[in-house]
Amino acid sequence: MGMESVRIAFGAAAGGALRLAHAGLTYQGGRQVLSLTGWHADGTPFALVTAPFAGDVQVRARQAARDILAAHGAPPTAAPPTPPLTRTPIDSLRSTITMSQKGSGLARLMGGLKNLDASADALATRLESAMAGLQGEMVTTAQIVGNVESSVNDLRTVNALYSNGGPPLPTSGGSSAASGNSSS
Repeated sequence: MGMESVRIAFGAAAGGALRLAHAGLTYQGGRQVLSLTGWHADGTPFALVTAPFAGDVQVRARQAARDILAAHGAPPTAAPPTPPLTRTPIDSLRSTITMSQKGSGLARLMGGLKNLDASADALATRLESAMAGLQGEMVTTAQIVGNVESSVNDLRTVNALYSNGGPPLPTSGGSSAASGNSSS
């Protein structure tokens, strides 16, 4: 049945007095070791690692719940009767197990992370679009600068032809050209 059956057995034995955050099963020397963490109904945390055991892990999970409650000072709950062969459907038992505070916190963080990831993706798309536009404008600007440079050279050539080798003509700003054409 797996860890879900361990969680269900633990929750049934706790009678709602414990919230299970983690249940893990490992093997040590061929024997099972069960680790459980969570909170009491009053918010006090608990953690338990069982001694290695052989046998039914669900029985051990029920016993662990009773041990945790007893250590916390809660009155011991009566051991539930051995379930009949026709068990309650697991889905109905799962609905009574609430998500732990850590689990819900992780879910909130994951939701926030997904939102941040989506926002970062949208910004990256906007940046790529802006960069493509900037590159296009830079190409246009480079062409304009090239045209202006070509026009300057054309004007120098025209000025040299019409000055007949004389002194440079004043510029439109009223001063003489700095790179004047010298006569040979």
